[in-house]
Amino acid sequence: MKLTLAEVKVSNVANHGVHVSDCDLADACGAGATGAGGGSAASISVSFTNVAIENVGNGKFDADGLRVDERDKGSITFTAVDSTFTGVGADGVELGEGQDGRVEATVLGSRFNDNGGYCNPEILEDELEEFLGAFDDEDEFDLEEMVAPADLPGKVVGSSDDGCFEYEVDFYDSGFVEAYEYAIDVDDGFDIDEEGNGSLRVQILNSEIRNNLDEGVDFDEADRGSIDLVIADTRASGNTDDGYKFSEEGNGGIDALVLRSGSEENGGKGFVFEEEDNGSLEVSLEQVVTRDNDDTGVEVVQGGRGTGVLHLNASSIEDGIDADGVTISY
Repeated sequence: MKLTLAEVKVSNVANHGVHVSDCDLADACGAGATGAGGGSAASISVSFTNVAIENVGNGKFDADGLRVDERDKGSITFTAVDSTFTGVGADGVELGEGQDGRVEATVLGSRFNDNGGYCNPEILEDELEEFLGAFDDEDEFDLEEMVAPADLPGKVVGSSDDGCFEYEVDFYDSGFVEAYEYAIDVDDGFDIDEEGNGSLRVQILNSEIRNNLDEGVDFDEADRGSIDLVIADTRASGNTDDGYKFSEEGNGGIDALVLRSGSEENGGKGFVFEEEDNGSLEVSLEQVVTRDNDDTGVEVVQGGRGTGVLHLNASSIEDGIDADGVTISY
């Protein structure tokens, strides 16, 4: 399956700007990390050159600028050259590969700005507060308190769009509630989820990721496969959460090179690299700048039994480094 667009503008669409799917559940397919639905063995290739996707996805929950859903044994290949994804209600771009298959993406001279605002917290925080009444949006309980699920408000109902609210509950073995949390589901500039037997290989060059309502870039890889990443001459700034976030779990690792790039004035961390299992983590930052992020400039975590190393060269990390299970090499 192949889609090639050049010199095209998609704007003022209530749903996805462009949706390419090899999934039998359509919009109910979900993100790649859940792997819901089935598909064919075909792969999907999407190529954009000078494509503008603007002001789309603001008429319903979880409508992306570009959405690609792939299931079964096929892979996703995505190329964007001199393209823009701006003012999208959900993710500017979401690539979801849910079973066997890899994701390969090359982005050159493109912008992912001002996305993720359909579930606008400025509006929905008041609605959540009204729904919860005397309850906080998160809380923890001792086992002796014997809080049952029925004692809590439950999932949000009766709001402008109930899908915008995430509700998570943790239980003790006895079935009583240990903790709960509500959150408003804002979205990212560029989001990739890959699960199953396949890797995630991405290059982002000479691009901009700015003012998105969640992470600027958020890539997750699970099961057998690694994250291989090159970022060069690219800036993330003003995003509500982390500028860049990369997470890998399962039998794989992270190999990342970030060159002449920056992450500034984001509401979370500047860069996050997380390896949760036994794969190796090797991150090289060369001529990288982070400053004025609300949290740490660079976080690198090796949470399993694999090795971890962060190489720093000619970089200025003004807001600090948080390294867990990782050796720092200067």
